[in-house]
Amino acid sequence: MEDWQNLVNDGNQAYGQRRYMEAELKFAAALRMAEKETHGEEFQALEIEKRNEINSRLAKSLNNMAALYHTQGKYSMAEELYKRCLDIKQELHGEEHMEVAISWHNLAVLYSARRKYDLAEPLYQKSLALKERLIGADNPELVPQLNNYALLLKRMHKDEEALAVQERAQKLSEQ
Repeated sequence: MEDWQNLVNDGNQAYGQRRYMEAELKFAAALRMAEKETHGEEFQALEIEKRNEINSRLAKSLNNMAALYHTQGKYSMAEELYKRCLDIKQELHGEEHMEVAISWHNLAVLYSARRKYDLAEPLYQKSLALKERLIGADNPELVPQLNNYALLLKRMHKDEEALAVQERAQKLSEQ
């Protein structure tokens, strides 16, 4: 666990400093470590709580690699990892959890970058609706997601909807 956390921390530091090759090496090592933990009879013999902890590390590792690939424009690789991460989070937490909302949002941002707007829009909507249920519709934490969604709507030439979402984001940010 400590080795995995050190790799993640080092990877995050390198990522934050835009040293992407170093970040990739650290994140890949952490991912290999997390994946190795989920294989074999030993994993199956563990108590559910311990298995969930290991799967949480795997989901985090998948998300880290996906975010790095997304930043680098390696969209196909990022998509595969984001989807695996989402599957694990849904299995761990069910559909009504902030981690699932975050994964839907990450995938929506990726699809938007790939100009797959028809795939991005429903994910933005699902993620936003879930976050609203979990933290409230008037929570300023929704502003970044609302801004991303408004940008998508503009790209889809849904200008009136985009403006309404932008205005909502503006009101929330003023709170």
